[in-house]
Amino acid sequence: MKKLFSMLLLLTLVAFGFVFNAKAKDKVKVYLFVAGGCPYCELEEEYLKGLDGYGTKFEIIEKELYVDHIDWERGKDYELGYKVATAFQEAGFEDASYQGTPFVVISDIYAAAGYSTSLESYIDQAYEEGDKDVVGQFGKGKTPSIGGTSTDKGDGETKSIIICVSVFVIALVGTIFLIKPTAKKTR
Repeated sequence: MKKLFSMLLLLTLVAFGFVFNAKAKDKVKVYLFVAGGCPYCELEEEYLKGLDGYGTKFEIIEKELYVDHIDWERGKDYELGYKVATAFQEAGFEDASYQGTPFVVISDIYAAAGYSTSLESYIDQAYEEGDKDVVGQFGKGKTPSIGGTSTDKGDGETKSIIICVSVFVIALVGTIFLIKPTAKKTR
């Protein structure tokens, strides 16, 4: 009986470990809305690529807000940038703007237009908390909550919870079936 209980406990711990480790390994998506030829956009990208976590903790996803930085002709991602900036402004992010580049968005914790070399702590925070990927959700036609709990839970998190519960239930049912035949033999 103790052996079966130990096996059940071990399987449950392994399943929970899988859930929490899988979530921590997701890279943060740092969105960089740019204008073609913008020197500050290039500097921002260079700064981000120079951080220790680049490629392991986070990736850069470039979006074309404006075709160029001279005529400010709207780029292919202008509407997305407008929606994202407006949502962040409504949530109290005063520096979130689609009218300047680079416009950088990190999860639901940072959104600002203008060159910055102080983004590493935001990236680390998003990595530890789990990236909410606000821009990605807007890109899929969803309206995420900013600065709070989103009504759209990530598919990966939901799948991990389902796997964890499934492993627990299978282990429990297996334990019951192993115990039941043993009890009949002793009678």
